Amino acid sequence: MEITLTLLILLIAIILFATEWIRMDLVSLMVLLAVALTGLVTPEEAFSGFSNPAVITVAAMFVLGAGISATGAISTLGEHLLRMTGHNQTLMIASIMGVVAFFSAFINNIGATAILMPIVITMARRSKLPASKLLIPLAFGSLLGGVCTLIGTPPNILINSLLQQYTGESFSMFDFSPLGVILLGCGICYMAFFGHKLLPQRKSGTLTEAYQVKEYITEVEILEGSPLHGKTISQSMLEHDFNLKVRALLRKRQKFPQPKRNRKLYAGDLLFLEGDPKGILKVRKEKGLSVVPERDNPLPGLSEKELVVVEASLTTTSDMAGKTLSQERFADTHGLTVLAIWRSGAPVVRKVDHVILRFGDVLLLQGPEDKVRHLGQGHGFLVLGGVDPVSYRPRRAPIAVATILGVILLSASGVTPIVIASTLGAVIMVMTRCLTIKEAYDSIDWPILMLIAGTLPLGYAMQNSGAAELLSGLIIGSVGSYGPWVVLGAVFLITFCLTEVMSHAAAAVLVAPIAYNTAIELAVSPKPFFMAVAVAASMCFMTPISHQSNALVMGPGGYKFLDYTKVGAPLNFMVWIIATLVIPWLFPF
Repeated sequence: MEITLTLLILLIAIILFATEWIRMDLVSLMVLLAVALTGLVTPEEAFSGFSNPAVITVAAMFVLGAGISATGAISTLGEHLLRMTGHNQTLMIASIMGVVAFFSAFINNIGATAILMPIVITMARRSKLPASKLLIPLAFGSLLGGVCTLIGTPPNILINSLLQQYTGESFSMFDFSPLGVILLGCGICYMAFFGHKLLPQRKSGTLTEAYQVKEYITEVEILEGSPLHGKTISQSMLEHDFNLKVRALLRKRQKFPQPKRNRKLYAGDLLFLEGDPKGILKVRKEKGLSVVPERDNPLPGLSEKELVVVEASLTTTSDMAGKTLSQERFADTHGLTVLAIWRSGAPVVRKVDHVILRFGDVLLLQGPEDKVRHLGQGHGFLVLGGVDPVSYRPRRAPIAVATILGVILLSASGVTPIVIASTLGAVIMVMTRCLTIKEAYDSIDWPILMLIAGTLPLGYAMQNSGAAELLSGLIIGSVGSYGPWVVLGAVFLITFCLTEVMSHAAAAVLVAPIAYNTAIELAVSPKPFFMAVAVAASMCFMTPISHQSNALVMGPGGYKFLDYTKVGAPLNFMVWIIATLVIPWLFPF
């Protein structure tokens, strides 16, 4: 009965994680309550995740990453390194992946990706390459770099904690490095020589002369007295004069999608115009048109010269995902007008205030430069160009770098556990003013911490009820006769299939007890199986929802869902084969 109940909770959790009907952190808390209320775990076990060393370490690593980012150390060094690549696409991809992987080995992946993304987009513009050819390599490089050290990604930290709990053993700081470097080298070769050919070459428009982006759709109203009144769409010359296409027409309550060119226009009609931002901004001054987002959210007292138009991408740290601009009172709160929205490789044909926002959406913003800069500081938006860089604290950079190195040395030498070393480093970052206490709190990805703490009790329930033993028995029954090498490959495959549809941390927690029981039944060391789970949990290349780094580049790169599958599936297959062969060599059975 307990096994059936545990497996039912597990199945429901996987479905909820995969569908995202409910926020992942909320699902994890529901899982915690489910296993506690059904008696599958004790109250102490149910809430033990909140004091788990892995949760504390992950939180501290977020602060450490924010500290080194706030000083500008990464962006400055990254820009210098990437400038040396010239215009050779193969060399650019290899350099981008190598640089982001190096940073991702010591700070969180999403932070490294976010910091380097504007630099990579600038490289694409200068080399006359579409950004879509470089941004997926950037995201994939961050994922490959994360598996190179113990602190590179939350699953590594989490699996190390679970290994200590189950066996008393642990991984050292650089136990992951040999395998991680091999996988990184193979991943770079794949993307540089083959994978980039599978990437889309999406057409770009022009935002400003300094920053090339894509076409948007914005809403305009035909005013009384407009020269367009009574003319057909073809006679309006909107496409000829402004390179704008009428994607939809709204007249009172009647909507005409893709209207024919001989349809007449009248005052009061609302048009959804598709084109580059330059054309959108130009049409405001002519033809008797009013840009509706501007009209509804006016910016009083500002001249045209004082306004800037920029792009900003919604990141995974934003609390605006799942909400509309009107619900958040975006214009009133931030003093900016959203002219249009870009999503998953296409402009959104709807009133911008009514669009439910998602991670990776790119917003075309208009407003004062200081407001734009403020939006990019701790509000869950990554400003992609058009304003001067946010001011860093370069004088603190040596302190931040020394702190990171100190944490690594303390942990690698065995002087103190990683949880103590990382927490000490986080405190030093704040005490030395590398970042403020508010910035430290804002840098922590609280949903990830809740996710880990909430799903850990399900791992205990699987162990206590015998569900983990049952599932491991099924794996051994299926492929056990082929030996531990093949069983290890099966565990790796199960993990990275799960991590494509749910959080990598949750996947690691759920598979860890199965991996442990599988090793025990085979009478071999659990260490290679735990290593396989940790690495597989981070190898999520096939979907944009599998990791925040993938989601972050989706909007700016104009990617669609299947773009990730097309280029990521061969990489996942290659990593699976290589890791299955190399792990037992590094960590014998």
